[in-house]
Amino acid sequence: MFKQIGFWIYDLYNFFFDLKVNPLRHIPNPFTQFILMFYLSVMWTVVFTFWIGQTIYFGIGSVAAHLVLIGAFFITALVFIDAEKNGHLWVRRDKVIPKADRRCKWDLENEG
Repeated sequence: MFKQIGFWIYDLYNFFFDLKVNPLRHIPNPFTQFILMFYLSVMWTVVFTFWIGQTIYFGIGSVAAHLVLIGAFFITALVFIDAEKNGHLWVRRDKVIPKADRRCKWDLENEG
């Protein structure tokens, strides 16, 4: 029983924090994966800080704290779902114009 709970917690932890397991693995750029995980971690830090503060100040039945917590769950779920569905679209690269085409050519015969 305790072993199953331990493995469930371990698998849940890996699902959220291991980039080889969670849905952000579908994004090809590691920097974009890192930035998304960073933003999600900052969001969760703010949410838990707000939730604990509201709970201490207003009590366990604070509606605002629970709405913020539920909103954070939805934001995380939406990011994971979109990364799983459209991971290849998270990094869009614009075509780089070749250096030869960017040069300014001064044609003295036509401009003079």
